[in-house]
Amino acid sequence: MADTSKNQPAVVDLAVSRARIDEIDAQIVELFERRMHIAADVAAYKRATGKAVLDKQREAQKIAKASELASDEFKRFIPPLFSMMMEMSRAYQHSILDDAASDTVPAATKTLAELPAHAHVAVQGVEGAYQHIACTKLFCDPQIEFVPTFDAVADAVERGEVEYGILPLENSTAGTVDRVYDLLYKRGLYIARALTLRIDHDLLAKHGVSLDDITEVFSHEQALRQCTDFIAGMPGEVISTACRNTAMAARAVAESERDNVAAISSSACAELYGLDVLQHAIQDESDNFTRFICVAKSPQFVGEPDRSSLLLITPHEPGALFRVLSRIAALGVNLLKLESRPIPGSEFEFMFYVDIESTPNDAAFAETIAQITPLCDSLAYLGSYAEVSA
Repeated sequence: MADTSKNQPAVVDLAVSRARIDEIDAQIVELFERRMHIAADVAAYKRATGKAVLDKQREAQKIAKASELASDEFKRFIPPLFSMMMEMSRAYQHSILDDAASDTVPAATKTLAELPAHAHVAVQGVEGAYQHIACTKLFCDPQIEFVPTFDAVADAVERGEVEYGILPLENSTAGTVDRVYDLLYKRGLYIARALTLRIDHDLLAKHGVSLDDITEVFSHEQALRQCTDFIAGMPGEVISTACRNTAMAARAVAESERDNVAAISSSACAELYGLDVLQHAIQDESDNFTRFICVAKSPQFVGEPDRSSLLLITPHEPGALFRVLSRIAALGVNLLKLESRPIPGSEFEFMFYVDIESTPNDAAFAETIAQITPLCDSLAYLGSYAEVSA
């Protein structure tokens, strides 16, 4: 029988290989620290001359030159390696210059055990709307200012006419209320607390009206989307008409002279406006929840905040968002939410809303902001808060 032992690959001593890697890693750390110390000298020069930390042309030249030094076998690994190293260098320079997070996270103006019981609060819609219900869950005895639109809520808070505003942020079935995210960013509002409220939609109509009589259903566009299957299964052909909110829809039915209209609203509105509940809990998904936020003009800590919301605009280039998210992960910060929104006036470019399980009270938070700010074209802080359920 032929001896095949000569054809077998040599057995590698794993312990020896690991020891060699450990030795090389120690050298890499030493060289990295030497490089960062020189980066500090560069930061001092840039402070003195007013030059920007980021020099894209210089970085591109460095990556190209480093790639030329590598063998063909490993050349493809050099650009991502040096890109990450240069990002670390920029983050360190920003920390030295103390401008990485300047004005990004203003200090909280108030620290409260709970939201003020008798606060003046702006709520979109009329009595009985889900925003109104959320407001009564968050505040013991609020002075409520009903306004017609989400923009009007933001206006009242921004101008200081009210202390707080209540806005719906997202629904477990219909998704995000995009307009509210836009208002947070454009008006510079801060989230002080969030509330997750179970939503049961009822079909309401006047006394004596039956399901077969209905030809038109009024409700907020989100509620209509959450009840699409039910509406499609109603007898006859039914038109869906959007209103500013579900309570206004109920009031419109109550005040209408027609007997062929119904509203998708709450049982509270049925009692409030003298309507009958034709069918209860008609939403397509039985587990239907809406997340409401309480917003203020300036950041404040209520109770024990455990999450923070940020808005990021990253460069329009491959890997830009990945670099931000990988940095958050590397710092051990838990990512709770990531939502993309188109940037108005830009083709196929997006901003990102991010919730992280960290607040300015945590050491990791400051480091996170310092390290991801240089990776973003823009970063806005939207508040730190606790989220409660009702």
